[in-house]
Amino acid sequence: MILSKSTVWFLGFLLLISIFMANLLNMIATDHNFYIENENEGKNYTKYLAEKYGKITDTTEKIIWFLQISDIHISIFRDPGRISQFQQFCDNTVKKINPAIVLATGDLTDAKAKDNLGSSQVKTEWIYYHNIVQESGVTDTTVWLDIRGNHDNFNIRTINSQENYFRNYSVQGHKHAKSYAHYTQSNGVSVAFLGVDACPDPGLRRPFNFIGLLDIAEQQLLQKLKVEAESKADHIVWFGHYPTSCILSLENKASKVNLRQLIGSSQGSHVYVCGHLHSMGGLVPKMYTKQKKGYLELELGDWKDNRMYRLAAIDHGHFSFVDQKHNVWPLVLVTNPKHARYIMHGREPLQLIPDSSHIRILAFSDVAVKNVDISFDQISWMTCRNTKGPLYVCHWLPHLFTKGIHYLYVKVYDELGREAFVEHPFTLDGSAMSFEVSPRILLMLDAGVVFQAIFGTLLLINVLPLVTLRLCKRPPRYRGKYGRQIIKRLWLLSKVDRVFYPIVLYAAYLPFGPWAIGELIDGHVGAIFAWGILIKGSYLPEPFTYMYGSVQLMFVQVPLVFVLCHCLDYRLNGYYVRGVRRLILNLPFVFLLSIQLLLAYFFWLEYGTMSFLFGPLRTWSIALSLLLWYKTLNLPPEYCRNLLKLTETPS
Repeated sequence: MILSKSTVWFLGFLLLISIFMANLLNMIATDHNFYIENENEGKNYTKYLAEKYGKITDTTEKIIWFLQISDIHISIFRDPGRISQFQQFCDNTVKKINPAIVLATGDLTDAKAKDNLGSSQVKTEWIYYHNIVQESGVTDTTVWLDIRGNHDNFNIRTINSQENYFRNYSVQGHKHAKSYAHYTQSNGVSVAFLGVDACPDPGLRRPFNFIGLLDIAEQQLLQKLKVEAESKADHIVWFGHYPTSCILSLENKASKVNLRQLIGSSQGSHVYVCGHLHSMGGLVPKMYTKQKKGYLELELGDWKDNRMYRLAAIDHGHFSFVDQKHNVWPLVLVTNPKHARYIMHGREPLQLIPDSSHIRILAFSDVAVKNVDISFDQISWMTCRNTKGPLYVCHWLPHLFTKGIHYLYVKVYDELGREAFVEHPFTLDGSAMSFEVSPRILLMLDAGVVFQAIFGTLLLINVLPLVTLRLCKRPPRYRGKYGRQIIKRLWLLSKVDRVFYPIVLYAAYLPFGPWAIGELIDGHVGAIFAWGILIKGSYLPEPFTYMYGSVQLMFVQVPLVFVLCHCLDYRLNGYYVRGVRRLILNLPFVFLLSIQLLLAYFFWLEYGTMSFLFGPLRTWSIALSLLLWYKTLNLPPEYCRNLLKLTETPS
C-alpha cells in the first residue's frame, strides 16, 4: 500500500510528539530508582535515626515544628491589607503556634512603582517590614530566618550598595549577606536550616530579574554549608525564594554545582521549600513534587494575594507539612502516620510507623482546642488525648492497615465551635501516591530550557512557513476551503521580496543582536540580548529574555505575517474599495499596531527613554510594521499583475 504525502507527514508528526512526550514524562517522573541506587546509604541512615528516636509513642519529645511565609510583597502603593494582616500573623499566629523557626522565603517587599511597572527598592516598605517583626516581639520567642527574593534585589548595583536594604532592615541581613545556615536542637531533634540566596549580582529592574543565579563563589559557599550541616545535624531543611527550576548555576573549568544534586547528595536533606511562582496565580495551589534525588520540593502560595503560610514538622525523623490560609482556624497537621504521597525512602525511618503505638496530631487554634476526633471509616469516631501543648495522641493498631493506601479522617473543634476536617491518606507498605502533572512540570523542568524552546518554536513559526512556501512554484494543495485560502495568501506574500526579506532578516536578528540598550540599573547602561544581559562588564545569563521575546513573536511578529497576507489580498483584489469599508479592512493592522505601541510604552516605563529609543525589539519593530504595511498596500500595479499571473500559471 502506497501512503499519501499527507499520511507520511501526519505519521512523522505523531512520531515527534511521541518522542517529545516520552522525554517529558521521563524528566518529570517521580517513580525513580534513587533509593535503590543508594540503598546502603539509605539503610544506614534510617537505621541510625530509628535507633536514635526509638518507638513512636505518645511522648512529647522528638518533635519540632516550624512555619514558612513567602512573597509578602509589602507595598506602600497597593493592598494595605498585606501589611495589617502580616502584623496579625506576627502578633497572633506565630505566637499561638509557637514554632521553633519561622522561614520568610523572599520577596519581603514589593519594590514596584505606583504604575506597577517601574521597579526600585522603597525604603519605607523595608521599614514597615522591620518594625512589624521587631515590635511584635516574635524574635524573642522564635528564630526568624529571612532571605532575599527577586523583588528584594530590584535595581541594586551591588550587594554592598546603599539600596540593598535587606542588610539593615531584615532580621538576618546584618549577619549574612547571602546564603547561610542556622542550626537548632530542640526536643531531641537537631535540624540545619540552610538558606539559598540565588539573587543575581547586580540586580536588574523587572522583568529581567526572574531567574536566580548561583555564581561560583555562592556554589562553593553552599557546598561548604552542606558539609558543615551534615556534621552538625541529623536533618537538613533547605529554603530559598526561587524554585530549583528557576535557578541557574554558572560553570567554570573546574566544576559546576547543580543545586538539585547538591541537595539530594545528603541523606539528611528532607525538603527544599520556596516561593516565587505564587502558585501560578492560584492555578496550581499545591505545587509539590518529589525530585529525582528523592527529596521533596514544596512551593508555597504567596502571602501577597492569597495570605498563605505553611506549618511543617519533623516528628521522630518524619517530615510533614500543611499549607493554611491566614486566620483560618483550627490548624491541623497529622505527623504519624505520615502522608502517603510525601514518604521519602532512604531519608526517613519509615520502619518506625508500622511499629508505632499512637497516632500523633498537632492541633492549633487562636482559642482553646476543644476536641480532636479521628476515624478510619467516618462512622466510628475516637477522641484523641492531649498530652502537652498542641500534641494530641490516640492509640491505634497499625497491623490492621498493612497493605495499600488507607485514610485517616480527623475532626478538630475549638471552643468557638469552628471545625477543621482533614482527610489523610497513609500507607505502611510503601504504596505510592502520584503527584499532579502540572506541579511536576513547573518544579522539575529547567525554566531556562523551556523559555528557549518556546522562543525557538515561535521563531520557526514566524519564518519557516514563508521560506518553505517561497521555494514552492505553486501553492501546496489543501482540501479545506479556508486552509487553502490561507496557504495561498502566505505563498503570495513569500513572493514579495520587499516584505519577505525584512521579515526573515528581522527574525534572524533577534537571536543574536541587542534588543535594547539603556539604563537597566540606575546609573549603569547595559544591553539586552536573547541569550543574556551585558552590564557593568558582567554577563548575566537571564533566560527570561527568551520569554520576553516570545511575547513579541506571539503577539506581534507572527500575527504581522497574517495581517500582511490580508493586506496583500486586499491590494490584489480589493483595490476598488473606498471609504468606511477601506478603514474596516485595515482594522486588523490598527489592532496589531495598538498592541505594539502598548508593549513599547510598557517597556519605556520599565527601563526609561534610552531603552525605548534604542530598542529594536519593541520600538523599532513598530517602524518595521508600518513600513511593511505601507509597502504591501502600495505595491506597483505591474508587480500586482505579475503576482496574479503566478496564480494562473499551470502546474
